[in-house]
Amino acid sequence: MTETTNAPTMTVVGGPAATPSRTHRVITDGATWSGLGGAGAGGFGIEAAKSIMTGAPAGRGWFVLGCLAGLACLGLGGWLRVRASGRTRIGLVVTASDSGRGATRAAALENKAVEYSRRTCSVTVRTRLALSETRPWPAEGVDALADETLAAAGIAERLVSGATRVNVIPTMPLPAGFRFGARIGHTHPREIVVHAVRQGDGDPSYFAAISLREGPLTTEPLTVEPVEAIGGGDESRAALAVDLQNLGADFVQPVRAACREHGIGNLLLLRRHTTGLLDETAETYTAIVEQVCRAWRDAALPAAARTGRHSAFLTGPVAVSIALGARLAHIQPDRWTAFDFDNASSTYTPFPSDSA
Repeated sequence: MTETTNAPTMTVVGGPAATPSRTHRVITDGATWSGLGGAGAGGFGIEAAKSIMTGAPAGRGWFVLGCLAGLACLGLGGWLRVRASGRTRIGLVVTASDSGRGATRAAALENKAVEYSRRTCSVTVRTRLALSETRPWPAEGVDALADETLAAAGIAERLVSGATRVNVIPTMPLPAGFRFGARIGHTHPREIVVHAVRQGDGDPSYFAAISLREGPLTTEPLTVEPVEAIGGGDESRAALAVDLQNLGADFVQPVRAACREHGIGNLLLLRRHTTGLLDETAETYTAIVEQVCRAWRDAALPAAARTGRHSAFLTGPVAVSIALGARLAHIQPDRWTAFDFDNASSTYTPFPSDSA
């Protein structure tokens, strides 16, 4: 299929990949049990009441027992319906493919994401954006992808009633993820949970990583460095750098160089306590996002930097990038710039560009 660069598309993929059998649906359908229970409780209850009023004890015990059984079926039906409602999920597979880098891998991940969503969600909608080969990418494309994703969520909600959660399964570069998160924000009627791909072999291939809603800070997996003043930089500009891959100097030195080049006067650096891969749990990912947000809020930045322009240098999972964008930049997305690392030159370029 031919795609228009920087113009998002939407596709309704459909419902679950495997439909339960008719017998399974009847057994697990709360409405069926509620109907049987209502009929049984009503019928046997009337007969029990008649036996009491007429003073005829014959069969009264069976009538009472039948009434109780009907009430039990009513309770079971109500519980099944509540459980089914709690499990209703909407799956949004969101892909922003970089045609100049990793397009083949992005397509493979998108296929895995669709497969995972159809296994776990009641309905799956896919939104897709082909980023331009030249950098920096136009921010309007990512903004349009976010708007299309929110529209897709609205369509899916009309297709399935009672959905309690929206699963976002993303594939995109980190800077695009930050901008995407800033555009969609973190306040929604239904909980939005961003999923992350597993780093090793595993089934399922994705897991629920982070809810976009604010949560409590239960642990601090990161070390927060003191705010660093960059010589010659504008003190009204501040940057946030998060090293989740323990890159050390390979990360910090290009970040400092980018700060000097773009006139950023303040740098807040966070890095992990431990080495190795991140624990693939919602607790770990949530703790990272919550600590970064708190560290940025509590950082000893100059007063001018609080109202100036901000930048983000990110590593690690795109789910974290989306959540940070939604939490930090949703009020004024255009005040934030997410820097993109160019492997060929080992330098950072701003997204959106400084001239945007």
